Amino acid sequence: MIEQLTIPFHYEYMLKAIFVSALIGGVCAFLSCFVTLKGWSLMGDALSHSVVPGVALALMLGLPFAVGAFFAGLLAAAAMGFVKAKTPIREDATIGIVFTSFFALGLLLISLYPTGFNLRTIVFGNMLGIADFDILQAIAICGIAMAVLLAKWKDLLLFCFDANQARSIGLNTTALHFILLSLLSAVAVAALQAVGACLVVAMLVTPGATAYLLTDRFGRMLGIASTMGVLTAAAGAYASYFLDGSVGGCIVVLQTTLFLLAFAFAPKHGMLAARRAGRKAVTTTLREVSA
Repeated sequence: MIEQLTIPFHYEYMLKAIFVSALIGGVCAFLSCFVTLKGWSLMGDALSHSVVPGVALALMLGLPFAVGAFFAGLLAAAAMGFVKAKTPIREDATIGIVFTSFFALGLLLISLYPTGFNLRTIVFGNMLGIADFDILQAIAICGIAMAVLLAKWKDLLLFCFDANQARSIGLNTTALHFILLSLLSAVAVAALQAVGACLVVAMLVTPGATAYLLTDRFGRMLGIASTMGVLTAAAGAYASYFLDGSVGGCIVVLQTTLFLLAFAFAPKHGMLAARRAGRKAVTTTLREVSA
């Protein structure tokens, strides 16, 4: 039995997949706490899809696809900000227009100028076939992103919680806005290889949302989300060997399962806790009325 369970560790490609998945899962989960607090879930979805034309252009020019993807993400974020500032259109509509336009442009470029790069790799990821260069690229992106997050997490926390208060105490909220967008674009690029453009938003939102249900303290939320991100990503990559399924699919299903458990059983913010609190409030009210 134990010998059967250790089979995935005999293959180099599985060891690479588990290691890189855990690395990306941890960084995405750490960042997801800020995304959840700021309410930027749609922004993460938009940026993950908006990187596709950057990938296509980078491949056409013979550059690493991460370079094109990163700058395409920043360009998309700038386009959203410009449209929102210059028109009365609501933010959700602005995000929808920009990210679908970028995604469509990417699909058009790839269809007009085939480069041999499989479109499925961008859309659904290909962790089991990850190359050594892509591993180094993911390590570099995750290392830089974590260094910035650890150095600026208190400023980013205040900016995400209340931008007006952050501005009133002298913080440069424009720079913090740009830093958070840049981190979101960079981490989305790193996660693209693991789960693809369709599922990357789940890794950038679900761990933070789950931890948000479990604690009211942000430091503890970072710890819970990061641990969950690392463990579910490694376990998802490991389980994909036995299930013969998509690595990204396994990771996101695991994370969604934990979210549903927290949604139902979280001690303070879960559904059952809310029902208990509601019944207790009704009982207390009835006792006060009868007294």
